[in-house]
Amino acid sequence: MKNIVIIGAGLGGLTAGALLSKKGYKVTILEQHNKVGGCATTFKRNGNFTCEVGLHAMDAAFTDKKKKWILDELKVYDNIEFIKPNEFFRIKSDTIDFIMPDKKEKAIVKLTDKYPKEAQAIKKYFTLIDSICNEYDNLPNISWWQFILFPFIYKNIFKYKTKSVKEVLDSFIKNEELKLILNTNVGYYHDTVDKFSFLYHSIGQNSYFTGSGWYIKGGSQKLSNYLASIIKSNNGKVVTIANAVKIKLNGNAATSIVYEHKKEKVEIFSDILISNLSPSQTYKIAGITYKEDKKIASSLLTIYIGFNKNIKNIYGQKSYSTFLLRDIRSIKDYDNSIKNEITKRGFVFVDYSQIDSNLTDENKSFGAICTTDYLSDWRNLAKNEYELKKKDILKSYLSELEKEYPNIKEYIEFAEIGTAKTMNRYLKTPEGTAYGFAPNNRQFFRIPQIKSKKLRNLYFAGAWVIGGGFSPAIISGGMCFDRIYSQKR
Repeated sequence: MKNIVIIGAGLGGLTAGALLSKKGYKVTILEQHNKVGGCATTFKRNGNFTCEVGLHAMDAAFTDKKKKWILDELKVYDNIEFIKPNEFFRIKSDTIDFIMPDKKEKAIVKLTDKYPKEAQAIKKYFTLIDSICNEYDNLPNISWWQFILFPFIYKNIFKYKTKSVKEVLDSFIKNEELKLILNTNVGYYHDTVDKFSFLYHSIGQNSYFTGSGWYIKGGSQKLSNYLASIIKSNNGKVVTIANAVKIKLNGNAATSIVYEHKKEKVEIFSDILISNLSPSQTYKIAGITYKEDKKIASSLLTIYIGFNKNIKNIYGQKSYSTFLLRDIRSIKDYDNSIKNEITKRGFVFVDYSQIDSNLTDENKSFGAICTTDYLSDWRNLAKNEYELKKKDILKSYLSELEKEYPNIKEYIEFAEIGTAKTMNRYLKTPEGTAYGFAPNNRQFFRIPQIKSKKLRNLYFAGAWVIGGGFSPAIISGGMCFDRIYSQKR
């Protein structure tokens, strides 16, 4: 059976590796970090805290057919417990306080009650994003003759393929608050709304509205470790602290990978190579000239907070994800805030005490603040400037949080910040992104690049194939597996 080497143990690489190893391929996965998972990881802090790095809620864990067959095949549901929050999200600003239900029908009713003059527009919005998703579901099975009739069979994809969210919503919704509410969680996908692909928005949002959001009990590291265990139990290897430094070639094929591990260089031969890295990083270590013309997505800033009390017991039942947007009243305000000094940006506070997260003791709780960040804002700072800026952010954001949760700072056992620079250090991604290429309206609609155009036995998985987030990464791993395994059949 063929040997497969996978560079990078993000969810895309882990999924592809787990599926292939179950089919008899000998899989070796190389991960530069000391744990697998990429953004699907957790870390520990004193006081028995498990800190969640990435996942707030995976969309449609049980209903998305593109993902479900993978989770079924790998028996994920038998080994990982998913917890459903009570709602999609809450948005709170100086003029808005709205809880978005996680079911389409309930969302339509609640939004219509709040904005009765927009009743028709609200129905049109939900019908449109659902129609786009149905077309996308059928796209992989497109027949040759359907390409000729593409504008008619896939009329919504064709019509909106280069449209931004703002362009589309402006065309049939008048109320600015409503537009903002429908984009409250844009940070799950992109930085600003004005350049965000409406197709991507439709796929992501509709998935939450039709299949809800789900959290992995005990943290996302549970899923990553489980996928790695499948590889190991099928005679594969998972090597951490292994930095791939060279891909050796024979003509247009990769023959072996040289990696550094414990101060030694190791060479491993492969018939097939899968990269969870970006194309530019992959081709660089292969010594192949490559120029990337796609824009890289933004990064994230996260404040990890350990509370010495269970804050649900103190503040009662509240939303799991609360977006605190300060004086933001419209999409324009939101986009401007992202371009402003980071201490003035809106953010989401995820209160893991609101669900059975199992991240810490029952009498304590864990929470996280998250917002958009850019590596360029940190790259040239001296060490003291870097630390002072983090202190200013911590002070600003915790003060804002305290307006919603009075005296919450009294219950903080620890709080630490991970910046775009932190993301860059641990993920080793360009610009410290967790999202791959920016899903803007000019570059999202493209054929996912699973098979390399430069090396005949190189394949890609992860955020750089479809987009960022847990679901696209897992689905990309399934696509990579299918492309490789179909050649055998």
